[in-house]
Amino acid sequence: MAPLLVAGIDFGTTYSGWSFSFKHEFELDPTKVATKRWYGDQLVSLKAPTCVLIEPDGETFSAFGFDAETKYTSLVEADEHDEWYFFKRFKMQLYKKNIERDMKIEDETGKKLNAQIVFSSAIRFLKDDVLKVIGDRIEGAITSEEISWVLTVPAIWDDGAKQFMREAAEMAEISSDKLILALEPEAAAIYCRHIPAKKAGEDGSLSTFETGSKFLVVDAGGGTVDIAVQEVAENGSMKNIYKASGGDWGGTKVDEAYVKFLENMLGTDSIDAFKRCYMEDYIYMIRDFEMKKRDVDPLTSDKPVVFRVSAMLPKLVKKSRGKKIHEAIKDSQFDKTVSIQGDKLKVDMSIVTNFFKTQVEAIVGHVSHIIDHLNVGDIAAVVLVGGFSNCPLLQQAMKTKFYNHTIIVPSDPDLAVLKGAAIFGHKPELISQRVSKYTYGVNVCADFIEHVHRESYKVRDEKGNDRCDNVFDKHITAGQCLIGGEAQVNKYYIPSTSAQTSIHIRVYYTLDPYPMYVTDEGCHLAGKLAVPLERHGTIRAVKTRMIYGGTEIEVEATEVATGKVHRLKFDFLG
Repeated sequence: MAPLLVAGIDFGTTYSGWSFSFKHEFELDPTKVATKRWYGDQLVSLKAPTCVLIEPDGETFSAFGFDAETKYTSLVEADEHDEWYFFKRFKMQLYKKNIERDMKIEDETGKKLNAQIVFSSAIRFLKDDVLKVIGDRIEGAITSEEISWVLTVPAIWDDGAKQFMREAAEMAEISSDKLILALEPEAAAIYCRHIPAKKAGEDGSLSTFETGSKFLVVDAGGGTVDIAVQEVAENGSMKNIYKASGGDWGGTKVDEAYVKFLENMLGTDSIDAFKRCYMEDYIYMIRDFEMKKRDVDPLTSDKPVVFRVSAMLPKLVKKSRGKKIHEAIKDSQFDKTVSIQGDKLKVDMSIVTNFFKTQVEAIVGHVSHIIDHLNVGDIAAVVLVGGFSNCPLLQQAMKTKFYNHTIIVPSDPDLAVLKGAAIFGHKPELISQRVSKYTYGVNVCADFIEHVHRESYKVRDEKGNDRCDNVFDKHITAGQCLIGGEAQVNKYYIPSTSAQTSIHIRVYYTLDPYPMYVTDEGCHLAGKLAVPLERHGTIRAVKTRMIYGGTEIEVEATEVATGKVHRLKFDFLG
């Protein structure tokens, strides 16, 4: 049954938020999605900073977002923060291999805490906040059975990271059967596809694109940049026609470049002491930079960019460097490009644009590589979404490089993923096809073939037959198109011994389209699955249906002898 309400959670590296959409409103106007404005001091934001403050016991949630920043700075100023846990921009911890269920992550001062506690605390806050707003808006309670939840994740994440987020959501008391994961660039494309052309303005919508039109979505967020290539299908849905790709080229790297610039100019000791002793001023300085960087546009002005600095910074420079701040600037490599007057740091446009250079070049270069190597025909448009897409330098670089393509930037690129998540929750079938990033398969013990299989892998079964261990039984190939909802694999597996009470299936992945063994270089164990068996003996086949075309791998295992069906999930976290 279709949900009465869909609530979306966009858990971002830098900023996070929620959205919701009622069924009756969706049917009238899919883009009518409610979101929240967040307030921090004098700042109004479309999302809240992804910050979590946890009490000294390492378990009790204290605050999220702007409130977490404010409360932590108060603790720092009172010198009472040592035992508290303050996490900021921690989502990037999942952009790595070998994610474990019980792994720990470091807070801003290096203290370690169980990652599931941190992630689930953030998700729980966002869940409770949206439920409170919904409850205030409507009379009478809406039951949990009538709500579907959509949690967005980067398309370039591996299966373990997706499972980690699902389990964190379950810890936050979101029922697993009411939760679906949405891939961020897909959600953004869905939103852009539904914006009416008259609302989007010139080159702002995909709604007028005809069947067969192809476009590329660049979701440039704070941490990662996610890229998807899609085609408009006959039924109005969209299908991916190229594997998800991207990298850690998000806007936070620009912030890091600014801090590095200050360290090179004023001394690392000065900036470290500033951050340690005057946390509130440091946070304000970074917020000021985040706001200013959205307007950096050398085409409209070549004047120096003015950044606000704390009155405490010159004192710390004097203490650590033994010289006044203007003297430290003069003695640095920036003596002719940077000046200071009061709390105003004036930086030449050439220096500021350099903060963006590495990230913008990486994004443009990767998009160029995809377009040059695609064998799918012309790309009609490139769609820029995500907070970093507000950056004029990125927009200009894309328009210059891809001058023969339409560049679409919706009026609210920050919210494209968030609003698209709500639409996706009403109609997941809007994404009808995906492309596998990897070759997937399972480890089997096959009949041994002389002069083909490795002699060292030869084993003998209970009946005395020669078998070959570690064989990669391929399910799907890297680059293969996967139709949503369809089983790509229908295979039978049998236990190797009569004493087995379950069949253990291990799924492996590799970029190699033709792996022979699961031990081949580049092959990695993705996850494990145990199918319970009720009868004894070796003639106990299990038929497995595996669906790789969703945002998560689905498995249905049927015991042939009994007809019993098990709906199972691989464990990608070990």
